Amino acid sequence: MATAPVDMNGIPVNAHELAARDIGEWMVNSAALDAEHRAANAGVVRTRFPPEPNGYLHVGHAKSMYMNFQLAFDKLGVPPESRRTVFRFDDTNPEAESHEYVESLHADLAWMGWKPEKVTTTSQYFPQLYEMAVTLIKKDLAYVCHQNKEDIQEDRERAFARATVRAKVSAGEAKQEELDALPPPSCPWRNRPIAESLKLFEDMRRGLCDESEAVLRLKMDWESDNPNMWDQVAYRVRFSPHPNSGDTWCVYPTYDYTHCIIDSLEHIDYSICTLEFENRRESYYWVLQALDLYRPNVYEMSRLNIEYTQLSKRKLLKLVNDGYMSGWDDPRMPSIRGLRRRGYTPGVLNNFCKAVGAGRNENMIEYERLATHARDELDGVSPRVMACFEPVKLVFGGDAFEERSRDVLNFPGAPEKGTHRVTVTREIWVDASDVRTEDPGANVYCLAPGKVTAMKYMDEPAVVDRVEVDAAGKPVTVHATLRPLAEGEKRPKGNLTWCPADAVPAEVRLYDHLFTKPTLEPGDDWEAFLNPKSRVIYPNALVDRSALEGGFEAGRHVQVERRGFFVVDPDSAEPKLVLNRTVTLRQDAAVATLKGGGGAGKSRKAEQEEQARLKELKKSIPPADMFKEPHVGIFTEDRFSAWDDKGLPTADAAGEPLPKSRVKKYAKEQKKQAKIYTG
Repeated sequence: MATAPVDMNGIPVNAHELAARDIGEWMVNSAALDAEHRAANAGVVRTRFPPEPNGYLHVGHAKSMYMNFQLAFDKLGVPPESRRTVFRFDDTNPEAESHEYVESLHADLAWMGWKPEKVTTTSQYFPQLYEMAVTLIKKDLAYVCHQNKEDIQEDRERAFARATVRAKVSAGEAKQEELDALPPPSCPWRNRPIAESLKLFEDMRRGLCDESEAVLRLKMDWESDNPNMWDQVAYRVRFSPHPNSGDTWCVYPTYDYTHCIIDSLEHIDYSICTLEFENRRESYYWVLQALDLYRPNVYEMSRLNIEYTQLSKRKLLKLVNDGYMSGWDDPRMPSIRGLRRRGYTPGVLNNFCKAVGAGRNENMIEYERLATHARDELDGVSPRVMACFEPVKLVFGGDAFEERSRDVLNFPGAPEKGTHRVTVTREIWVDASDVRTEDPGANVYCLAPGKVTAMKYMDEPAVVDRVEVDAAGKPVTVHATLRPLAEGEKRPKGNLTWCPADAVPAEVRLYDHLFTKPTLEPGDDWEAFLNPKSRVIYPNALVDRSALEGGFEAGRHVQVERRGFFVVDPDSAEPKLVLNRTVTLRQDAAVATLKGGGGAGKSRKAEQEEQARLKELKKSIPPADMFKEPHVGIFTEDRFSAWDDKGLPTADAAGEPLPKSRVKKYAKEQKKQAKIYTG
């Protein structure tokens, strides 16, 4: 049964889509507060994106951005013209914040394509926040405390012990006498005179108290079962200049005290955070109720967790500071800057966040889902080029050899997107991984003595006469002949790529998962699981000259045939291109399984043998079943919930209809499967 829309500032919204735990009257606005808010937000619904300027944004923030700028409004049914999002810097910790981070947050938000209604900072509200703290003291709802960390922790342990026994009493598993026997928290300054706290708080503001001498605490509820209600700290002394306010203040408010107040002052309709803040719901509304301020709606969503990825800001900072990464823009980093340098685009990241959604169930997202979105978008913007990562010279012999050129499509099947010319000369380049000194058999496509091999964009196959090797046994020169096919002779399977003689120098950087373990547990020595092969560099590669179209400007994408999607790195400078691999070409889940979870360290020969085994497996799968369990993982990482009568998927795993372009793509794959299916 459909739920009727709720009026919000004159706009009907589907409020049930962002409903969360109800904690009672503290959440309820008075008629006066509601009228004031509706007047301020007439005709709009407002959210906020409030990162701390103490690090760079990462892919988890991309999900938060998508939620606050797009998905929340979509769920609520808010029309585009009525959507507003505030970009707020939560700058309450001057010791960890800097202008560098502030500038990076501005730049990353803009690059992701989001345009805020306005930009604000917590620090601009410091005067109001201080005066509100004074108000709480006057209401006997806050006090200056001199307990040290050990004393505070002892009180919290007492409160926890009482909460544990209290729950047992309620369940009939303990007696009231057991609870009465437990000592309560005993802060000696909790009930000090109001005037005394007012004077001491003013002393704190004037810098007359040392950093560890005093804090301002909220007089909440030690008998609550929620630890966030155990007299939170609202202010502490810090003799550190602030990036925005300079040395004006030496007392700084905490996040728990400020974010609810500023949400109210900025007339936020939906304060959206992640689930670890769900138990702060009571303290959020306690502060607003105590100050009689407008109460926004609060919604908590699950954090973004991705396989082989670490999103802890503390750990990411350690990766940079300890030299594991070259910087926050290292392409292995999950930061927005790192992902951008690796070749991910705003469209890829936003489509990924849309597909992940913003539910409340914690889950681990397969990295391959992000890679799939990258392939889908980059396929249409990445012209094809050939490259040799470890070039080996190939010399064509024979008196009849003639140089020939051919115009080839930049995008297969799309002649309107242009062509580029490749020329076969007597000497060209091939990749060392495609060369063998002995024929490994018919199922492996390579250049080996006596083997007949098809070459990309060449009509005649190559027949290898001999392979010269160096002292270490590594191939250095291949001698071959181009031989026309005899009448009725079938062209050999496979098409080895190569580079023309005029190929340009390049450095190729192949990136893999940052960690070797998909999911890092809390007790893991996480640094021990760093992947030593997360970056493999080929400094002396060659690439088809057409890759230079557009010059050395960073950010251009190309697809290196057989090897993956690449982007031009900012390190590129004439005469050498630097290419970062964004993702490999689509890799079947079955291939990954055969590789034991990844291909790091596998030889090209082993990979080709695995592909041959997979091909045999595919022959037994009916086309109508290829996109259904248990076979779907062999063909794609995507999962589906609905199919047409031919077995073609029509909806993704979440039930969302598939775009026509995606359905068309799967239809082509189904036709290919029909040709190889043998029953």
